[in-house]
Amino acid sequence: MLKSRYYISDIVMGVLFFLMPFWSIPLVVFQLLKTRRVFYTMLISTFFALTASLLAPTGDLYRLYIIYFDFQEYNFDSFISFLSVKPDFLFYALLYVFAKLGLSIRIIIFLMVFCFFQLSFNLLLKQPKKISTLIILLFVMQFDFLLQGLFLRFPLAMLIVIYAFLNKLEGKRYSLLLLIIASTIHFGALISIPIYFLSRLSRKKLNIVLLISLLIIPFGSYIFIFLTSHLLEWFPNIPFKEKLNDYFLGYWALEYFEERTWKALVQFYSERTLYLLVLLYFIMTKNKNIYRPYVISFLILINILFSFPNLFSRYAVLAVFFGLFTIIMEQKKSSVSQLVKMSLIIVIPIVFSIRIVAQQKNIRVGYIPQILYSNVVTLSLKKYDIEWINKHIDEKTASPKTVKSL
Repeated sequence: MLKSRYYISDIVMGVLFFLMPFWSIPLVVFQLLKTRRVFYTMLISTFFALTASLLAPTGDLYRLYIIYFDFQEYNFDSFISFLSVKPDFLFYALLYVFAKLGLSIRIIIFLMVFCFFQLSFNLLLKQPKKISTLIILLFVMQFDFLLQGLFLRFPLAMLIVIYAFLNKLEGKRYSLLLLIIASTIHFGALISIPIYFLSRLSRKKLNIVLLISLLIIPFGSYIFIFLTSHLLEWFPNIPFKEKLNDYFLGYWALEYFEERTWKALVQFYSERTLYLLVLLYFIMTKNKNIYRPYVISFLILINILFSFPNLFSRYAVLAVFFGLFTIIMEQKKSSVSQLVKMSLIIVIPIVFSIRIVAQQKNIRVGYIPQILYSNVVTLSLKKYDIEWINKHIDEKTASPKTVKSL
Protein backbone atom coordinates (compact mmCIF):
# COMPACT_ATOMS: atom_id res chain seq x y z
CA MET A 1 0.00 0.00 0.00
CA LEU A 2 2.91 2.30 0.83
CA LYS A 3 4.51 1.68 -2.57
CA SER A 4 1.22 2.45 -4.28
CA ARG A 5 0.93 5.78 -2.47
CA TYR A 6 4.47 6.74 -3.47
CA TYR A 7 3.73 5.71 -7.05
CA ILE A 8 0.69 7.96 -7.14
CA SER A 9 2.70 10.84 -5.65
CA ASP A 10 5.28 10.34 -8.42
CA ILE A 11 2.57 10.76 -11.05
CA VAL A 12 1.15 13.84 -9.32
CA MET A 13 4.57 15.44 -8.95
CA GLY A 14 5.50 14.54 -12.52
CA VAL A 15 2.36 16.21 -13.89
CA LEU A 16 2.85 19.25 -11.65
CA PHE A 17 6.46 19.57 -12.78
CA PHE A 18 5.40 19.26 -16.41
CA LEU A 19 2.83 22.07 -16.03
CA MET A 20 4.76 24.38 -13.67
CA PRO A 21 8.42 23.36 -13.41
CA PHE A 22 9.54 26.41 -11.41
CA TRP A 23 6.77 26.38 -8.81
CA SER A 24 6.91 22.63 -8.36
CA ILE A 25 10.60 22.55 -7.36
CA PRO A 26 10.01 23.23 -3.62
CA LEU A 27 7.61 20.26 -3.53
CA VAL A 28 10.07 18.12 -5.50
CA VAL A 29 12.84 18.96 -3.00
CA PHE A 30 10.48 18.13 -0.13
CA GLN A 31 9.71 14.74 -1.70
CA LEU A 32 13.42 14.09 -2.19
CA LEU A 33 14.10 14.88 1.47
CA LYS A 34 11.29 12.53 2.43
CA THR A 35 11.93 9.59 0.09
CA ARG A 36 15.51 9.93 -1.33
CA ARG A 37 14.17 8.53 -4.60
CA VAL A 38 16.04 8.88 -7.89
CA PHE A 39 12.86 10.05 -9.64
CA TYR A 40 12.99 13.34 -7.74
CA THR A 41 16.70 13.84 -8.40
CA MET A 42 15.90 13.48 -12.10
CA LEU A 43 13.22 16.18 -11.85
CA ILE A 44 15.68 18.55 -10.14
CA SER A 45 18.37 17.77 -12.72
CA THR A 46 15.86 18.35 -15.52
CA PHE A 47 14.86 21.72 -14.06
CA PHE A 48 18.41 23.06 -13.89
CA ALA A 49 19.30 21.59 -17.28
CA LEU A 50 16.19 23.12 -18.88
CA THR A 51 16.94 26.48 -17.27
CA ALA A 52 20.56 26.47 -18.45
CA SER A 53 19.49 25.53 -21.99
CA LEU A 54 17.29 28.66 -22.09
CA LEU A 55 20.31 30.95 -21.70
CA ALA A 56 20.57 33.57 -24.42
CA PRO A 57 23.67 33.20 -26.61
CA THR A 58 26.15 35.70 -25.16
CA GLY A 59 29.92 35.46 -24.72
CA ASP A 60 31.36 32.10 -25.71
CA LEU A 61 27.89 30.71 -26.36
CA TYR A 62 27.25 33.48 -28.91
CA ARG A 63 30.35 32.45 -30.85
CA LEU A 64 29.29 28.81 -30.78
CA TYR A 65 25.85 29.72 -32.13
CA ILE A 66 27.45 31.68 -34.99
CA ILE A 67 29.71 28.71 -35.79
CA TYR A 68 26.63 26.46 -35.64
CA PHE A 69 24.82 28.61 -38.19
CA ASP A 70 27.95 28.69 -40.38
CA PHE A 71 28.15 24.89 -40.21
CA GLN A 72 24.66 24.68 -41.68
CA GLU A 73 26.10 26.20 -44.87
CA TYR A 74 29.39 24.28 -44.85
CA ASN A 75 30.13 21.27 -46.97
CA PHE A 76 32.43 18.57 -45.61
CA ASP A 77 35.57 20.06 -47.20
CA SER A 78 34.84 23.45 -45.59
CA PHE A 79 34.38 21.74 -42.24
CA ILE A 80 37.73 19.92 -42.52
CA SER A 81 39.38 23.24 -43.40
CA PHE A 82 37.80 24.77 -40.27
CA LEU A 83 39.16 21.95 -38.09
CA SER A 84 42.68 22.34 -39.47
CA VAL A 85 43.26 25.42 -37.28
CA LYS A 86 41.70 23.95 -34.11
CA PRO A 87 43.80 22.12 -31.49
CA ASP A 88 40.63 20.35 -30.31
CA PHE A 89 38.05 18.96 -32.71
CA LEU A 90 35.54 16.59 -31.12
CA PHE A 91 33.09 19.23 -29.92
CA TYR A 92 33.11 20.93 -33.32
CA ALA A 93 32.46 17.57 -34.99
CA LEU A 94 29.45 17.13 -32.69
CA LEU A 95 28.29 20.68 -33.42
CA TYR A 96 28.66 20.06 -37.16
CA VAL A 97 26.45 16.95 -36.93
CA PHE A 98 23.85 18.89 -34.92
CA ALA A 99 23.90 21.74 -37.46
CA LYS A 100 23.42 19.38 -40.42
CA LEU A 101 20.60 17.52 -38.65
CA GLY A 102 18.93 20.76 -37.54
CA LEU A 103 19.27 19.86 -33.84
CA SER A 104 19.56 22.77 -31.40
CA ILE A 105 22.64 23.60 -29.32
CA ARG A 106 20.17 23.67 -26.43
CA ILE A 107 20.15 19.85 -26.48
CA ILE A 108 23.91 19.76 -25.81
CA ILE A 109 23.57 22.24 -22.94
CA PHE A 110 20.63 20.32 -21.48
CA LEU A 111 22.42 16.96 -21.60
CA MET A 112 25.63 18.35 -20.12
CA VAL A 113 23.97 20.05 -17.14
CA PHE A 114 21.56 17.15 -16.57
CA CYS A 115 24.44 14.65 -16.54
CA PHE A 116 26.44 16.73 -14.08
CA PHE A 117 23.56 17.05 -11.61
CA GLN A 118 22.48 13.44 -11.98
CA LEU A 119 26.06 12.20 -11.67
CA SER A 120 26.39 14.21 -8.44
CA PHE A 121 23.11 12.91 -7.02
CA ASN A 122 23.83 9.29 -7.89
CA LEU A 123 27.40 9.51 -6.58
CA LEU A 124 26.27 10.40 -3.05
CA LEU A 125 22.97 8.51 -2.90
CA LYS A 126 24.68 5.19 -3.65
CA GLN A 127 27.25 5.56 -0.86
CA PRO A 128 26.96 2.89 1.87
CA LYS A 129 26.93 5.54 4.60
CA LYS A 130 23.62 7.35 4.77
CA ILE A 131 24.34 10.95 3.86
CA SER A 132 21.82 13.66 4.66
CA THR A 133 19.77 14.74 1.63
CA LEU A 134 20.38 18.36 2.62
CA ILE A 135 24.12 17.74 2.30
CA ILE A 136 23.53 16.15 -1.11
CA LEU A 137 21.57 19.23 -2.21
CA LEU A 138 24.40 21.47 -1.01
CA PHE A 139 26.85 19.37 -3.01
CA VAL A 140 24.94 19.83 -6.28
CA MET A 141 24.43 23.56 -5.59
CA GLN A 142 28.16 24.20 -5.92
CA PHE A 143 27.86 23.63 -9.68
CA ASP A 144 27.56 26.93 -11.60
CA PHE A 145 25.02 25.64 -14.11
CA LEU A 146 24.42 29.05 -15.76
CA LEU A 147 28.06 29.91 -16.40
CA GLN A 148 28.79 26.36 -17.55
CA GLY A 149 25.94 26.65 -20.04
CA LEU A 150 27.50 29.83 -21.43
CA PHE A 151 31.02 28.40 -21.79
CA LEU A 152 29.76 24.93 -22.79
CA ARG A 153 32.88 23.48 -24.44
CA PHE A 154 35.17 23.61 -21.42
CA PRO A 155 32.51 22.43 -18.91
CA LEU A 156 31.64 19.52 -21.18
CA ALA A 157 35.31 18.52 -21.18
CA MET A 158 35.44 18.89 -17.38
CA LEU A 159 32.35 16.69 -17.01
CA ILE A 160 34.18 13.90 -18.84
CA VAL A 161 37.31 14.54 -16.72
CA ILE A 162 35.23 14.16 -13.54
CA TYR A 163 33.65 10.98 -14.88
CA ALA A 164 37.11 9.64 -15.79
CA PHE A 165 38.50 10.18 -12.29
CA LEU A 166 35.38 8.70 -10.70
CA ASN A 167 35.92 5.64 -12.92
CA LYS A 168 39.49 5.49 -11.66
CA LEU A 169 38.29 5.68 -8.04
CA GLU A 170 35.91 2.80 -8.69
CA GLY A 171 38.68 0.70 -10.22
CA LYS A 172 37.26 0.83 -13.74
CA ARG A 173 39.33 0.91 -16.91
CA TYR A 174 39.61 3.44 -19.69
CA SER A 175 40.03 6.47 -17.37
CA LEU A 176 43.08 7.69 -19.31
CA LEU A 177 41.22 7.23 -22.60
CA LEU A 178 38.38 9.38 -21.27
CA LEU A 179 40.87 12.11 -20.36
CA ILE A 180 42.21 12.04 -23.91
CA ILE A 181 38.65 12.29 -25.26
CA ALA A 182 38.02 15.26 -22.94
CA SER A 183 41.14 16.94 -24.36
CA THR A 184 39.77 16.62 -27.89
CA ILE A 185 36.66 18.52 -26.74
CA HIS A 186 38.69 21.34 -25.15
CA PHE A 187 42.49 21.45 -25.17
CA GLY A 188 42.39 22.75 -21.57
CA ALA A 189 41.54 19.24 -20.38
CA LEU A 190 45.09 18.19 -21.32
CA ILE A 191 46.19 19.35 -17.85
CA SER A 192 44.18 16.48 -16.36
CA ILE A 193 46.60 13.92 -17.85
CA PRO A 194 49.67 14.98 -15.81
CA ILE A 195 47.34 15.35 -12.80
CA TYR A 196 46.31 11.72 -13.36
CA PHE A 197 49.96 10.64 -12.97
CA LEU A 198 50.70 13.15 -10.18
CA SER A 199 47.97 11.54 -8.08
CA ARG A 200 50.00 8.31 -8.05
CA LEU A 201 52.68 9.85 -5.82
CA SER A 202 52.77 8.80 -2.19
CA ARG A 203 50.57 10.78 0.19
CA LYS A 204 53.63 12.14 1.97
CA LYS A 205 55.13 13.52 -1.26
CA LEU A 206 51.78 14.96 -2.36
CA ASN A 207 51.37 16.78 0.95
CA ILE A 208 54.86 18.26 0.59
CA VAL A 209 54.11 19.44 -2.98
CA LEU A 210 50.80 20.90 -1.75
CA LEU A 211 52.62 22.99 0.88
CA ILE A 212 55.16 24.13 -1.73
CA SER A 213 52.32 25.13 -4.07
CA LEU A 214 50.98 27.45 -1.36
CA LEU A 215 54.17 29.49 -1.70
CA ILE A 216 53.55 29.85 -5.44
CA ILE A 217 50.08 31.43 -5.02
CA PRO A 218 51.30 35.07 -4.74
CA PHE A 219 53.79 34.73 -7.60
CA GLY A 220 52.07 32.29 -9.96
CA SER A 221 51.30 34.83 -12.68
CA TYR A 222 54.92 36.10 -12.78
CA ILE A 223 56.31 32.58 -12.91
CA PHE A 224 53.99 31.46 -15.71
CA ILE A 225 54.42 34.66 -17.71
CA PHE A 226 58.21 34.22 -17.53
CA LEU A 227 58.14 30.53 -18.42
CA THR A 228 55.52 30.87 -21.16
CA SER A 229 57.17 33.85 -22.84
CA HIS A 230 60.47 31.94 -23.05
CA LEU A 231 59.19 28.44 -23.80
CA LEU A 232 56.77 29.54 -26.53
CA GLU A 233 59.73 30.68 -28.61
CA TRP A 234 60.60 27.00 -29.08
CA PHE A 235 57.08 25.99 -30.17
CA PRO A 236 56.22 25.70 -33.86
CA ASN A 237 53.52 28.05 -35.14
CA ILE A 238 50.54 25.78 -34.50
CA PRO A 239 47.06 26.56 -33.06
CA PHE A 240 48.06 25.10 -29.69
CA LYS A 241 50.82 27.74 -29.37
CA GLU A 242 48.27 30.52 -29.93
CA LYS A 243 46.00 29.08 -27.25
CA LEU A 244 48.82 28.94 -24.69
CA ASN A 245 49.73 32.52 -25.51
CA ASP A 246 46.12 33.68 -24.99
CA TYR A 247 45.74 31.93 -21.65
CA PHE A 248 49.10 32.83 -20.09
CA LEU A 249 50.12 36.07 -21.81
CA GLY A 250 47.08 37.43 -23.63
CA TYR A 251 43.48 38.37 -22.93
CA TRP A 252 42.51 35.32 -20.88
CA ALA A 253 45.45 35.82 -18.53
CA LEU A 254 44.79 39.12 -16.76
CA GLU A 255 42.93 41.49 -19.12
CA TYR A 256 39.79 39.35 -18.76
CA PHE A 257 39.74 40.11 -15.04
CA GLU A 258 40.08 43.87 -15.56
CA GLU A 259 36.90 43.97 -17.68
CA ARG A 260 34.64 42.26 -15.12
CA THR A 261 31.72 44.14 -13.55
CA TRP A 262 31.50 44.50 -9.78
CA LYS A 263 28.90 41.70 -9.69
CA ALA A 264 31.23 39.36 -11.56
CA LEU A 265 34.05 40.30 -9.16
CA VAL A 266 31.86 39.56 -6.13
CA GLN A 267 31.08 36.18 -7.69
CA PHE A 268 34.76 35.53 -8.37
CA TYR A 269 35.86 36.29 -4.80
CA SER A 270 32.99 34.32 -3.27
CA GLU A 271 34.06 31.30 -5.32
CA ARG A 272 37.60 31.75 -4.04
CA THR A 273 36.22 31.67 -0.50
CA LEU A 274 34.59 28.33 -1.29
CA TYR A 275 37.85 27.01 -2.70
CA LEU A 276 39.92 28.29 0.24
CA LEU A 277 37.64 26.49 2.70
CA VAL A 278 38.20 23.23 0.82
CA LEU A 279 41.94 23.92 0.73
CA LEU A 280 42.00 24.66 4.48
CA TYR A 281 40.32 21.34 5.24
CA PHE A 282 42.95 19.32 3.39
CA ILE A 283 45.85 21.28 4.89
CA MET A 284 44.58 20.92 8.46
CA THR A 285 43.32 17.33 8.38
CA LYS A 286 44.99 14.02 7.61
CA ASN A 287 43.31 10.85 6.47
CA LYS A 288 44.17 7.79 4.43
CA ASN A 289 41.39 7.21 1.94
CA ILE A 290 41.32 6.66 -1.81
CA TYR A 291 39.98 10.16 -2.60
CA ARG A 292 42.67 12.34 -1.05
CA PRO A 293 45.49 11.83 -3.63
CA TYR A 294 43.21 13.07 -6.40
CA VAL A 295 41.91 16.04 -4.44
CA ILE A 296 45.39 17.13 -3.36
CA SER A 297 46.59 16.88 -6.97
CA PHE A 298 43.77 19.20 -8.08
CA LEU A 299 44.50 21.57 -5.19
CA ILE A 300 48.13 21.78 -6.28
CA LEU A 301 47.01 22.68 -9.81
CA ILE A 302 44.63 25.42 -8.61
CA ASN A 303 47.25 26.88 -6.27
CA ILE A 304 49.67 27.19 -9.18
CA LEU A 305 46.97 28.89 -11.31
CA PHE A 306 45.55 30.96 -8.45
CA SER A 307 46.85 34.27 -9.90
CA PHE A 308 45.03 33.75 -13.21
CA PRO A 309 41.34 34.65 -12.67
CA ASN A 310 39.99 32.89 -15.74
CA LEU A 311 42.05 29.74 -15.30
CA PHE A 312 41.23 29.60 -11.60
CA SER A 313 37.47 29.85 -12.28
CA ARG A 314 37.63 27.13 -14.90
CA TYR A 315 39.74 24.49 -13.14
CA ALA A 316 38.43 25.12 -9.61
CA VAL A 317 35.39 23.01 -10.50
CA LEU A 318 37.62 19.91 -10.30
CA ALA A 319 39.14 20.69 -6.91
CA VAL A 320 35.84 21.81 -5.40
CA PHE A 321 33.89 18.84 -6.75
CA PHE A 322 36.28 16.17 -5.49
CA GLY A 323 37.17 18.20 -2.40
CA LEU A 324 33.55 18.54 -1.25
CA PHE A 325 32.89 14.90 -2.09
CA THR A 326 35.81 13.83 0.10
CA ILE A 327 34.81 16.16 2.94
CA ILE A 328 31.30 14.67 2.90
CA MET A 329 32.67 11.13 2.93
CA GLU A 330 35.09 11.73 5.79
CA GLN A 331 33.36 11.60 9.15
CA LYS A 332 35.86 13.76 11.02
CA LYS A 333 34.97 15.26 14.38
CA SER A 334 37.92 17.60 14.94
CA SER A 335 37.23 21.27 15.64
CA VAL A 336 38.84 22.35 12.34
CA SER A 337 36.84 19.80 10.37
CA GLN A 338 33.57 20.84 12.01
CA LEU A 339 34.35 24.54 11.50
CA VAL A 340 35.07 24.04 7.78
CA LYS A 341 31.92 21.96 7.29
CA MET A 342 29.74 24.55 9.02
CA SER A 343 31.35 27.31 6.94
CA LEU A 344 30.61 25.37 3.75
CA ILE A 345 26.96 25.00 4.75
CA ILE A 346 26.78 28.80 4.95
CA VAL A 347 29.02 29.67 1.99
CA ILE A 348 27.61 27.32 -0.69
CA PRO A 349 24.05 28.80 -0.68
CA ILE A 350 25.56 32.32 -0.65
CA VAL A 351 27.80 31.51 -3.63
CA PHE A 352 24.83 29.91 -5.45
CA SER A 353 22.73 33.06 -4.90
CA ILE A 354 25.55 35.41 -5.93
CA ARG A 355 25.98 33.48 -9.18
CA ILE A 356 22.31 34.00 -10.04
CA VAL A 357 22.61 37.75 -9.35
CA ALA A 358 25.85 38.03 -11.32
CA GLN A 359 24.19 36.45 -14.36
CA GLN A 360 20.96 38.48 -14.14
CA LYS A 361 21.72 40.37 -17.37
CA ASN A 362 21.99 37.13 -19.34
CA ILE A 363 18.94 35.76 -17.55
CA ARG A 364 16.76 38.74 -18.44
CA VAL A 365 17.68 38.98 -22.13
CA GLY A 366 16.63 35.45 -23.03
CA TYR A 367 13.78 33.06 -22.37
CA ILE A 368 14.68 32.10 -18.79
CA PRO A 369 12.04 34.45 -17.20
CA GLN A 370 9.35 32.45 -19.01
CA ILE A 371 10.11 29.49 -16.77
CA LEU A 372 7.98 31.28 -14.14
CA TYR A 373 4.77 30.70 -16.08
CA SER A 374 5.40 28.22 -18.93
CA ASN A 375 5.17 24.43 -19.10
CA VAL A 376 7.97 22.06 -20.08
CA VAL A 377 6.85 21.63 -23.70
CA THR A 378 6.60 25.38 -24.31
CA LEU A 379 10.04 25.95 -22.79
CA SER A 380 11.54 23.04 -24.76
CA LEU A 381 10.37 24.50 -28.07
CA LYS A 382 12.01 27.89 -27.57
CA LYS A 383 14.91 28.59 -29.91
CA TYR A 384 17.46 31.27 -30.70
CA ASP A 385 17.62 31.72 -34.45
CA ILE A 386 19.94 34.07 -36.31
CA GLU A 387 17.24 36.78 -36.51
CA TRP A 388 16.75 36.76 -32.73
CA ILE A 389 20.50 36.90 -32.15
CA ASN A 390 21.07 39.78 -34.57
CA LYS A 391 18.25 41.72 -32.92
CA HIS A 392 19.22 41.20 -29.27
CA ILE A 393 22.99 40.48 -29.15
CA ASP A 394 25.76 42.90 -30.06
CA GLU A 395 28.12 41.32 -32.60
CA LYS A 396 31.30 43.06 -31.35
CA THR A 397 30.87 42.49 -27.62
CA ALA A 398 28.70 39.31 -27.71
CA SER A 399 26.58 40.93 -24.98
CA PRO A 400 22.89 41.98 -24.82
CA LYS A 401 22.05 45.14 -26.76
CA THR A 402 19.04 46.44 -24.87
CA VAL A 403 19.19 44.86 -21.41
CA LYS A 404 21.27 46.79 -18.89
CA SER A 405 22.64 45.53 -15.61
CA LEU A 406 20.57 46.23 -12.53
